Amino acid sequence: MNKRLIWALAAVITVCALALIYVQFNWIFSIRQAEKDNFERNIRLILDNVVADIDELAIYKPPIYPPLGERNNYEIPIIERISFDEIVEFLQKECIKHNMSITYEFAVTSALGEVIFSTNNFENVNPSRTHVVGLFPRDPEYITQYSLSLYIYEGDLIRQKIWILITASTLLTLIIIGLLTSNLLIIFKQKRLTEIKNDFVNNITHELKTPIATISLAAQILNDPYIPIKEEKWPHLHQTILFESKRLQFLVEKVLQIAIFERGKFRLKYQEIDIAELLAKIIGFFTLQLENNSIQLVTAFNHIKTKVWADETHLTNVFTNLMDNAIKYRKEQGAWIKITTANQANKVIITIEDNGIGINKKSQKKMFDKFFREPTGNIHTVKGFGLGLNYVKQMISMLHGSINVESTLEIGTKFIITLPIIKESNKK
Repeated sequence: MNKRLIWALAAVITVCALALIYVQFNWIFSIRQAEKDNFERNIRLILDNVVADIDELAIYKPPIYPPLGERNNYEIPIIERISFDEIVEFLQKECIKHNMSITYEFAVTSALGEVIFSTNNFENVNPSRTHVVGLFPRDPEYITQYSLSLYIYEGDLIRQKIWILITASTLLTLIIIGLLTSNLLIIFKQKRLTEIKNDFVNNITHELKTPIATISLAAQILNDPYIPIKEEKWPHLHQTILFESKRLQFLVEKVLQIAIFERGKFRLKYQEIDIAELLAKIIGFFTLQLENNSIQLVTAFNHIKTKVWADETHLTNVFTNLMDNAIKYRKEQGAWIKITTANQANKVIITIEDNGIGINKKSQKKMFDKFFREPTGNIHTVKGFGLGLNYVKQMISMLHGSINVESTLEIGTKFIITLPIIKESNKK
């Protein structure tokens, strides 16, 4: 897929996700507003019914004290017409009738602002958020008017009613955004894998051509009767053919080993291996390359215990990979490679160090990843196809060892391998 098309798709998905979030939040706010409006209507209806009940009670309620002559209802003191407990009773009855579980504060006040009676915390509430309704609507206008002020702790109630919708909406939105994001990441990952695959095919094809061409050329020289060959050159040609054959076999094995690793069917053939002898053998493989590239080799085997319990073939491949990289990434002048061994506790430490071009910090974090190589692309000034160090890392881990790298650009690179020294528990 074209990179520009992927970014366009990412932009469309992002816009759609933002639009979805916007719609969801608008929907939530609309529901909340609808719930609030419905709540206000119910409160107003409750208050109207409470006022009607109070007015009805005041008409038929007998006075506490005998009247001094003929008196109208509105002339009776308010504390005789209605009580605090009766207002509470009417409010609770209406709340049950309308299926509303609310917490409230209320007060009855006169037109002059005198508080007749109130709940304990009413004085602490916000007056602008109270619901006010007049009492005794049948009283004449010139008579002192009384009002009932009701404050509702409505926030928690409204949130309780819509929290399920809000939670479900938020959860679904997050899931959708997560799926869209994961799809984008998969698309980018697939694109990168496609680029890596093309890079891999180009580089492995070139890698395989080199040993094949060298072997073919040496075989033709040996087989052509018209090309005079001095006898002292024969061992050199034989060694070249042998080396390139092993190199070709090694390249094929690296590809196969990665597939085996991924299938989880990889098995090692353990045996006693002397690190010093194995390294000496591997150095012999590279003698010709070291001479041809004017690379100085320095060894310092400072160990006492030398034997490890490992697979000889694959441990050979590990050190061969690291040696091959040291040669590939060498400097043009004054190149050297240093191989050392040492003991630490029950471990043997092998270091392979060079003064080559080095590796930057960013690449050091990815250098053991499969197919990673620097530089990338179809560039063959530095050969390889990004499987060697991944193979090395996996193999050292399977041998219960560790590998670390220290590198600085234009100064060099040091690989430090630690393996457990052989003992009976290793064998088991």
